[in-house]
Amino acid sequence: MVGFEDLVKRLNVLGLRFDVVGPAAANVQRGLELVKPPCEVSGEVAVAVPDHTRPVPLQRVLELLTPLLQARSRLIFATGSHPMSVGDAFRLLGGWSSRVKHEIHDSLGPHVHVGTTSRGLSVEVDERFVSADFKVTVGVVAPHPWAGFSGGSKVILPGLSSLRTIVEHHLKWYSAGKPGVVEGNPFREEIEEAGKLAGVDWALNIVLDEEGKVAHAEGGEPSESFRKCIEVARSMYVRPVDGLYDSALVFADPLDLDLYQATKALEHAAPVVEKGGSLVLVASCPRGYGSEEFRRLASMESEAIEEFLRSGWKGNIVPAIVALRMKEIFERYSVTVLTESSLEGLKGAELARSAQEALSRLRGRVLVVKRGGFTVPQAR
Repeated sequence: MVGFEDLVKRLNVLGLRFDVVGPAAANVQRGLELVKPPCEVSGEVAVAVPDHTRPVPLQRVLELLTPLLQARSRLIFATGSHPMSVGDAFRLLGGWSSRVKHEIHDSLGPHVHVGTTSRGLSVEVDERFVSADFKVTVGVVAPHPWAGFSGGSKVILPGLSSLRTIVEHHLKWYSAGKPGVVEGNPFREEIEEAGKLAGVDWALNIVLDEEGKVAHAEGGEPSESFRKCIEVARSMYVRPVDGLYDSALVFADPLDLDLYQATKALEHAAPVVEKGGSLVLVASCPRGYGSEEFRRLASMESEAIEEFLRSGWKGNIVPAIVALRMKEIFERYSVTVLTESSLEGLKGAELARSAQEALSRLRGRVLVVKRGGFTVPQAR
């Protein structure tokens, strides 16, 4: 797969005007070793942690939380509506698999109604977490196309919520969500309300750098821990650019194992490109679409996906929403995907088989986005 350096050299040869934007270093470094978890906790402790789709350094986190992981404690993988196997859990836990009681959330399993948000969302949370005497969440704070940032109470909603709650929340608010924005973002504000209703007592939030190393960690009161990490993550990943561009060359790596994952980079970059402009997504996609379900959705027209969502189907709707957002970008811009995968059946975007073909789609002033799954350009 053609890399960043090679394509930038080709842009220079072609004489295109371009700016480059990508992650910055953390403005405040604070490692896990500086976080002091509570030690004197009585009763049963439940710790909700991200699933295998999130890059949390779980074994280091568990070392930090050792004082909490005594006899009456349980670890719950917050999967939302994602599937996760026992093998996935063992790989994340390593030697901890025999040292701590661990379970995997099931969005169709037993849940408890913990309250209703101010916007009317009925929140149902995994009963194993709700019944604990002391509740802990662990989150990784990074840009998210709908929630502004991941982390915080996203471990509760969708992480530990019932499928009914997840479906209602996502359907109602996904279109109002924005990358890198928390205040005034109803998708995120509902998530934070759900965390308060669930009664989280202590939270650990982590910001990772682009190499996956811990750049900043905060433990404490859930809202404050999240707020401090947002400040750091925003300084690293929400990058100002000069106005709107005619085109963007977007590198999805390292979030480009499949098209489902790589769409995140498109959602981040699209808002700083003029309507009708050109977007070129560079994504290797060795796993193709990521799933047969997403392949089927990507081959549908947006109207058909909308009808599917309106049909009242109660399965995992997230792939359908991701596909719909992707189609909305395809309709608003001229999109080209430079990939090593065949991606047969993709509707609404052109597939480029060479760097020359992909770069020929760029015009005018070009924004080059590094690490597009993490970088959120914002026009100033």
